[in-house]
Amino acid sequence: MKDPLAMSVAAMADKGGAYIEGRDPGMAARVLEMLADGNSYSTIKKQTGLDWETISRLKARHSMVLEERRKHLAQDALDVAEGLRLLQKEKKQMLAEDAEQLTRTNIRDLAILWGIANDKFLSAMGENKVVVEHKAQAPSLEDAMKAIEEARAKLKAGSLDVVTKPVDKTE
Repeated sequence: MKDPLAMSVAAMADKGGAYIEGRDPGMAARVLEMLADGNSYSTIKKQTGLDWETISRLKARHSMVLEERRKHLAQDALDVAEGLRLLQKEKKQMLAEDAEQLTRTNIRDLAILWGIANDKFLSAMGENKVVVEHKAQAPSLEDAMKAIEEARAKLKAGSLDVVTKPVDKTE
């Protein structure tokens, strides 16, 4: 079976014109492959030397074949994910049946895996509306003191100094 991207490039090259497909079909096919793989325009530009307009027009001329290619790549990724899911399920069953190995397994490892699996399930169901941000460590006392000092300096910079002096009462 022939590559649909290559066939699309060849069909466009046969139409004539000054398109890149006719001038450099190998480059056109390479750019289309990169687009199908999800590479950014800037990455493609760096690796090929083509400008944004050429890449954009190439993408527009081959949008249908690119969409089809993306569907195939998505299906391949789904097949890999499903295979790994089944292997993980089998491994989980093996762990559940081996009390010694289960005893040696860290509860934290199981909790992390449960959290990931639950998150993916909720995402697939369209119900995952929470974003969790993980930070390496909490800010230190020095960080907090520095932030307070910076805030005070900012307030002072935006305020006016008021000088007061006692008023003599004269009768």
